[in-house]
Amino acid sequence: MSLNYNMNGFKLAVSTGVADETKGKRRWTRVAASLIGYSCSDLESLAALKACLDCFRRGQLLKDEPQPLLGTETEGVLFASRQKDKVLYLLLQRVTAGRMVEEAYYTHLDVARLEIAVGKALQSLAPVTVWGPEP
Repeated sequence: MSLNYNMNGFKLAVSTGVADETKGKRRWTRVAASLIGYSCSDLESLAALKACLDCFRRGQLLKDEPQPLLGTETEGVLFASRQKDKVLYLLLQRVTAGRMVEEAYYTHLDVARLEIAVGKALQSLAPVTVWGPEP
């Protein structure tokens, strides 16, 4: 089984399967995710992204200078809340060597869709079940 999602700079690919090994069958799951070119496939990164999305949807992000979300201020993804034409947006900026190389603006609807995709990725990171004899 596989799940693929690609929206405004967030890419997610989840693959699952069963490997037939000499000690028995083993179920596996691979999660590959990136946010505007920055890898966020591990639990810590996906949890940080989900928390940021949740705070934006609840109106708890200040309109301030961009803050680090993934990585650091000089190498990673920064986030901020911005208002343009009376519409509030979540701004995500990809920073490499201290310079902004890419940015994306997300509306509330985009953030809600992204939050669902991140939730699916987090669900996929559940512990792997192993069937077969004890090692």
